[in-house]
Amino acid sequence: MRRVEKTLGKQVRDSVNVPIMLFTIALLAYGTVMVSSATAGMTGGSGLLKRHVLGVVVGLVPLVVAWAIDYKKLKHWTGPLLTLFAFLLVSPRIPGLGTTAKGATSWLQVFGVRLFQPSEPAKLVFIVIMAALIAEYEGRIDKPRDAVRLLGYLGMAIALILLQPDLGTGLVFVAIAFTMLLVGGMKGRYFAVLGLVAVVGIVGILGIDSTLDRIVGHDVALKDYQKDRLLVFIDPGRDPAGAGYNLAQSKIAIGSGGISGTGLKSGTQSNLHFLPERHTDFIFAVLGEELGFTGALLLLGLYLALLISSLAIAASSRDLYGALIVAGVMGMWLFQILENIGMTVGMMPITGIPLPFMSFGSSSMVTNLGGVGLLLSVWSRRYGT
Repeated sequence: MRRVEKTLGKQVRDSVNVPIMLFTIALLAYGTVMVSSATAGMTGGSGLLKRHVLGVVVGLVPLVVAWAIDYKKLKHWTGPLLTLFAFLLVSPRIPGLGTTAKGATSWLQVFGVRLFQPSEPAKLVFIVIMAALIAEYEGRIDKPRDAVRLLGYLGMAIALILLQPDLGTGLVFVAIAFTMLLVGGMKGRYFAVLGLVAVVGIVGILGIDSTLDRIVGHDVALKDYQKDRLLVFIDPGRDPAGAGYNLAQSKIAIGSGGISGTGLKSGTQSNLHFLPERHTDFIFAVLGEELGFTGALLLLGLYLALLISSLAIAASSRDLYGALIVAGVMGMWLFQILENIGMTVGMMPITGIPLPFMSFGSSSMVTNLGGVGLLLSVWSRRYGT
């Protein structure tokens, strides 16, 4: 009996990565506290908090499922996963299923009830697909045709995302692919070419966008609000009562927090309803105002610890495929952290990208916890079992 208990105990210890679990729990708790504070005084605030907690509970399901599945078996399901990936990104455009929110048709609804944002779980499907494709080259992507083939999958993802359109989510897919290709051994010259193409493409789109809009009669590439956000990023003082309002209020909130903050549920910018989207996109501004530099530093420390622990899991993987999956999840988290926090202080353009584990939103919460499950799947099978 003791031998059996020791064996079971060893199996549990081998499959559980304690740092990842602890840092994830800490971030979930921190996020719940901040959503509770941000929604205080809002109409239906208690209901929003309950939905946030429900999102955490529901998110445990994909975490456990992804953890239980041997990630190596997913390598042989690339074809079906590609079909699932395409369906997830196209589904909001199916009549009767999709609904528009914040300028993007990126949500699914049933009988008028908005359910979830399929582009969120599509991020994890994309990671698994790209990991399988990149792993085929065994760490050497040095031929132009190989780079073009892999970038073609990224191009497909971007094209499907822009149908919604959801530029912020599209940038997340770019960050995921960039991180995985870097780990997968793609030559630096291909990154340089890709960067040049991206710059030329962005400049070209900005140059002809207005003309195309006039010819076609509606927005083609960029919505007006997206162009306004880019202009505000270039000139932060532009239109503080209009397009620049969100950024101006966010800066005021963070600046007024000082070292220790004003205290939970005591922020003037949020409680007096000056700060928009305070429980979603601008949750970091609420944290900065109410908990100050100390609270922000604590959050950044938790994120850093989570990423370092993830890096250790990648290093422990016995195959490139596992390391690539971890790299994809890390790329997803890192970009969203930098973009969300950066936009609240004016260092990045404003997008609708949520802050991992912190922002209100069940779709993103389920996806982030599913990402934790993938990491645990790689960790628990690091001995080849």
